Amino acid sequence: MQLPTFGEVFLTTDDVQGGLENLKLFKGKLISSLCGGCRKLFVIEEGIDNQGIISTLHSPEHDEYDQTFSQDSHNLQSFDFKGSIKTIVTGKKHTVFLSDQGDIYSYGYGEYGALGHGGIIELTIPKKIIRISKVDTIACGEYHTLALSNGDLFAWGRGFEGQLGIRKDVETAASPMFLSYFYKNRIQLIACGAYHSLAVDQQGVLYGWGEARFGQLGTGRKVSEQLPSRIDFLLEQPMNQSELRVGKFLPQETSFQVISVSGGYGHSAAVTSTGELYTWGFNQRGQLGNGDKDKKSSYYPKRLMQDISGIQLPGFSKVMCGYYTTYAIDQKGGLWSWGGGNLGHQNDKLVDLPRKIVLEDRKFTNMYANGQAAAFFASLRTISMKPNHGPSTGGTIISLIGTGFCDTGRQSARFKLGDQYTEVGCEYDSLTDSFRCTTPNFEEHLDKYPVECVVEVTLDGNVYVECEQKFLVYSSKIVISSLYPKCASIQGGTTLIININIDDLTASYMKHLNVGFQPRNKKKEDKSAMKQSTNKPLNPLDLSINDPELDKENWMCVEGFYEKGKISCTIPNVSQLQTDSLNFNVDVSINGQQFTGNPMVFRFYDIQIKELQPDNVMSEGGAAVKIIGDGFFDTTNKRVIFKTLFGERLIEIMWDKQDRFYSFVAPPLSWLLGGQQPTPELLNAVKANGVTALLTLSGIEWIPIGTFYYIDPEVLRLGPFTVDEKLPEEQKKQLVHQEEQEVDHFKDLQGADLQKKKDEVQKQLEAEEQEINYFFKKAGQYLSVYGENLANTESLLVQFIFNGNMAVNQKAIFKNKSKLVVQIPELELPTGIHDVGVEITFNGTSFSHSGKVFKYMAFDKSLNEQQKLKLEDEEIKKLKKTQPKKK
Repeated sequence: MQLPTFGEVFLTTDDVQGGLENLKLFKGKLISSLCGGCRKLFVIEEGIDNQGIISTLHSPEHDEYDQTFSQDSHNLQSFDFKGSIKTIVTGKKHTVFLSDQGDIYSYGYGEYGALGHGGIIELTIPKKIIRISKVDTIACGEYHTLALSNGDLFAWGRGFEGQLGIRKDVETAASPMFLSYFYKNRIQLIACGAYHSLAVDQQGVLYGWGEARFGQLGTGRKVSEQLPSRIDFLLEQPMNQSELRVGKFLPQETSFQVISVSGGYGHSAAVTSTGELYTWGFNQRGQLGNGDKDKKSSYYPKRLMQDISGIQLPGFSKVMCGYYTTYAIDQKGGLWSWGGGNLGHQNDKLVDLPRKIVLEDRKFTNMYANGQAAAFFASLRTISMKPNHGPSTGGTIISLIGTGFCDTGRQSARFKLGDQYTEVGCEYDSLTDSFRCTTPNFEEHLDKYPVECVVEVTLDGNVYVECEQKFLVYSSKIVISSLYPKCASIQGGTTLIININIDDLTASYMKHLNVGFQPRNKKKEDKSAMKQSTNKPLNPLDLSINDPELDKENWMCVEGFYEKGKISCTIPNVSQLQTDSLNFNVDVSINGQQFTGNPMVFRFYDIQIKELQPDNVMSEGGAAVKIIGDGFFDTTNKRVIFKTLFGERLIEIMWDKQDRFYSFVAPPLSWLLGGQQPTPELLNAVKANGVTALLTLSGIEWIPIGTFYYIDPEVLRLGPFTVDEKLPEEQKKQLVHQEEQEVDHFKDLQGADLQKKKDEVQKQLEAEEQEINYFFKKAGQYLSVYGENLANTESLLVQFIFNGNMAVNQKAIFKNKSKLVVQIPELELPTGIHDVGVEITFNGTSFSHSGKVFKYMAFDKSLNEQQKLKLEDEEIKKLKKTQPKKK
């Protein structure tokens, strides 16, 4: 880590059975370095006044030569005023400090000159090594140390295996000595194994020297290299297909500029600038990660190609060797491990192919491993925010989601717009491990929208981490332009389309839309007060439309979906909502939290259809039909649809505001056939099944209002209907009103019997016709009306027509499909016999046109019964004279 940064420290040790422990102690701390060596691990924090704070991660038994960090010692105070500690590396019995000023200090046991202070054998407190300064990097083997100063490399300590690389005749060095091999070839990276050394020059070329008997130098089968030797990646090809356990991967084009290198006890590893990972050396515990079942050592670098599942490996950015383990960080911050030891995989301590350590959302940036444990650092991340967009007026409560968050008491978020920024405080939510803050008002800094805003998070007010997601500031003046439909049933369930003026950038952010429905108070509303209230945050950060927070101000919210300038949603069921109004405000919450504050009016309805008056007309149509019911109101989209076997036809309807009913003019039956030639078969089919009628107020929902019939009443003939006058009145009434079965007079008859019956029926018809044509009927008597396909309806009437255009309607009695009975009413006619027409209707408005008549005897109201009888006799005599003579 080049700069101190916030994040999380993870540790794998025997104490957690090789698993991975998140060290909560370091949350909210600025971490400068993970370091150590051999059996020690340290975490260095940046403390007050830039004084490094050191924490040990290893067990106390590994401090047998070290009193510096013991609980009863204050010797660390001797390091005060010498600068902040940048890093610490340790050998088997010595420790070396590097300060931020480039000075190095050492203490411990000086076997083989490991302390770098000449002949000093033991130091209990750190002492500055005076022969070298302005040091950038240090590294330790078990008994030797490397230091890099402005590209120049120095070494001291044990060199029996050649690990110093100074000269072939130098086996130990008690003070730092310059490696003349790299004269005029500056070094940028260094690493130490137990008894070997590694370095990378500024061209990315890798060198190794020291012990080589396990192949750890990658230069072939040798015991050692006394001087630096270039490690050539081309000496041996990457693993061939026969060496792969699973899968088939062809070697890709490679580049050998090394960007990360590390050494273990007897193996080494390096990462190139293109992300390729190579290992070589000792492989007894699978630490090379090549899947070799025989665990053979590799004397040349081999590229790793696949993971433990047979999947091709990603590119890598960093590698670290423990004694018998290897760890790597890929280019996306993923952490991998393999070998024998504590690997971060619970209870799995032997893995011979790379295996990823799965930790959700963590991006690792640094690590350090020793002989028994390893520590890893994942930088603080602000991954996302919910919602990630809000209005320019601010007030959006956002949840910042990431890793490494904690409550320091100084955490805040900074919203940056170019050179302008506004900082707001954050609350820490321990349940979700997230921060919560409220966006500021952006209108002081902006005049054009939308704008993507950078958000940065800090835990101390000094070091800021940029969120990986931008926050979009959109205009607070976004408004709904229209709704379709503008009304719906209280049962809901249909789709509402909302047209809204949203730019493409704002639309691309809209993942959590809410559409709100709010009952309008019947009292006059204060729109400005409403706008103010709806601009308040209405729901918490989880954006759940079911959250009780959304019940504020009586809003009922549903999820919305945006596409091409339109928002769609399912209209909610408000039938159980207790409100005194069915008029609602509809508004949109673009970010799932704040409404626009400019709602439109929407009407719910609770329609109860009672009846159609009438529910039938003649084929020619033209009758006025009323729809009677409750809950009616006027809309521009009100229509009736007639559905038949042959299609659907829309009919315009009218609204009677005073009596609150709908009405329409029944169309002709031929119009319903959709332009087809109305054959008798088509007409009869529609008449038999009726027409399904439905009402819509929205143009979308259809409310059944009943079956509508086309019936053409036709009078075939008139006949007498007599009742025995001697019967009691109740019995006579019963005989008049009871229905009669239709009789088929010719059923099962044949030959002479059939002809005989036909003659009888014909004689009966002639007798009835004779009575109708040559005798009269009086008021109060009954008349039989014969027809075809007669219907028993509520509005079944017989019309008596006289004097050309005068008519009296009388309720008819349905006997069967071919016969009606009606009581002749009193007609306002002068004394005498008159021809009276008879027509019928099933709906009370449309009458037949049969032209059938009977003779009606009218009496002046001043006549008494004797006078009436005398008049009747006279009229009968006259009628008899007009009868045709019998042949």
